Amino acid sequence: MRKVTFFNLAPSSHAKGAITKAGITVIGAALTLLGLVFLLLPGPGLLLFILGLALLSTQYAWAKLALRRSQRKLTQSAAWLDGMTRRLFR
Repeated sequence: MRKVTFFNLAPSSHAKGAITKAGITVIGAALTLLGLVFLLLPGPGLLLFILGLALLSTQYAWAKLALRRSQRKLTQSAAWLDGMTRRLFR
């Protein structure tokens, strides 16, 4: 019969991976949802949304695609805004 010690009760590496993935999912989803709320309210909505997607993209392929798409859209928006301000202040 095997003696049960504290070290035998430690979670396995599979359980640690599942706990880590669950934590990343919960925190990433919370940041993304909070970012969406702050897009309508005053606050750092876009920053939180991108941060949440970046965190989720470490675990999920769909989040990586959404993050890349949002980065492309932000780059296009910045270029458009730059062009508009250059035309206004010539």
